[in-house]
Amino acid sequence: MISSLASTLSWRVLSVANAWTIVAVLSTVAFYHWWKKPHYNFPPGPRGIPILGVLPWLGENPQKVFLKWSKQYGPVMSVRMAGVDTVFLNTYDALNTAFVKQGDVFSGRTTLGLFHEALGDNGVAFVDYDDKMQNQRKFATQALKRLGVGKREMENTINEELCYFANYLKTKLGKPINLQSDFGNMTSNVISVAAFGRRFDYDDPKFKKLFELVSKQFIEDESLLIFLMYFYKYIRFIPPFKQVRQKYIKSENTILDMFRPMIDKHKKNFQPDCISDYIDAFLYEQKYGQEKEYFTDPQLRVTVRDLFVGGTETTSTTLAWLFLGLLNYPDYHEKIVAEVDEVLGGSGNPSMAHRLDMPVTCAFIQEVMRYCAIIPIALTHKTTQDTTLYGFTLPKGTAVTSSIHVVHFDPQNFPNPHVFNPGRHIDENGKFVYSAKVVAFSLGRRACLGEALAKMEVFLIFVGILQKFIISSGSTDLPTMRDGNMGLFYGPKPYKVILELR
Repeated sequence: MISSLASTLSWRVLSVANAWTIVAVLSTVAFYHWWKKPHYNFPPGPRGIPILGVLPWLGENPQKVFLKWSKQYGPVMSVRMAGVDTVFLNTYDALNTAFVKQGDVFSGRTTLGLFHEALGDNGVAFVDYDDKMQNQRKFATQALKRLGVGKREMENTINEELCYFANYLKTKLGKPINLQSDFGNMTSNVISVAAFGRRFDYDDPKFKKLFELVSKQFIEDESLLIFLMYFYKYIRFIPPFKQVRQKYIKSENTILDMFRPMIDKHKKNFQPDCISDYIDAFLYEQKYGQEKEYFTDPQLRVTVRDLFVGGTETTSTTLAWLFLGLLNYPDYHEKIVAEVDEVLGGSGNPSMAHRLDMPVTCAFIQEVMRYCAIIPIALTHKTTQDTTLYGFTLPKGTAVTSSIHVVHFDPQNFPNPHVFNPGRHIDENGKFVYSAKVVAFSLGRRACLGEALAKMEVFLIFVGILQKFIISSGSTDLPTMRDGNMGLFYGPKPYKVILELR
């Protein structure tokens, strides 16, 4: 009996020992995978904790955390985003070296789980840099140019929409209003003209539904969860991310389905000798082009979605920051209004040519884009082959992103970067100085496709509204320029303005 008891105790001790051995082995493996880097010469940076990486440290405005880390780790750092080591480029020189000078190596795109589920391998924004993507980006760039982007034709389109928008704003005189949501109506219509060949009334039910679906992806609290799923793709399968994922995919499918009747109508009325918008140009290539395999209906729907979503929210958010800036800095508000009056007077349409005579206005716009980068952390690229950067080794497939907010707060290029100072963009002769180091649209082969259109819209709409209206604060507690809301884009906290006719 004693022998049997001893045997039982020995077995239990052995079982406990085995259990602890298993725990130790598993812990060692987990620690190894947490500690291990893609290469022994990989850039330095924070790793956080196993599984979650740095997620618990990011907070509501991750770009500010990355700015702090950049001071410790330098121009090129790696950050453990869950199980993915992502390289962050923290200076203009690092961005230029990677995305421009080595563009063929750094132009890949990591697989973005949530967006791939919703959009597939279509469009130009979220897909890898393969032959199809290069073909479609080149086509989109050329098509937009032929449709007047960057030219006088697009100026006319924007100014026409500005007239509709001014009439709409006149119905709200003297009342506190949220301009940011209203800006979305206008910028959506500019894209609509380029993509569909027509504008929509602001109260058109289909237009309102489309704009509402697009806006909700960026202005709701859930947008921060979507942002986190962008880097932490596997968390989309667990609550509360799972519910947000399902809602997002449903929203994207609804948006894509809304484009179907517009495309079908274009197909029915298509005339090869009358190309008036982006859909017509695409259908022409679909019928007569040499690379028809790339010009599919799903590709058309998603590309139009990319243009519509990207061209609406980015521009409207920039405008929202600009007008908040006017209210926060009344001295510049006064100078810009005086400049608008001197150059344009009370009549006449604003033109891009007027920028030469409006240095304070241009400097103010550029400083807002620097100080309030609406995409503070850009979409991740990936390396297409093993490479080196700043002496570090980056294996093929490494995720790389441009930390635009950090670049804009680099004191080497922008002294006293935390001070909002449009004067830094004006020389001793009072002339506006364009800065290539304000990289709001990123750099290289994957820079924003709509950069030319966005810059045109921002200037013309900003100046056009100041030409017609007196702007004052309609908020008792006006937000500052220092703190915004981070989601898919970085936008100002809600505020209201009061408009009066000039």
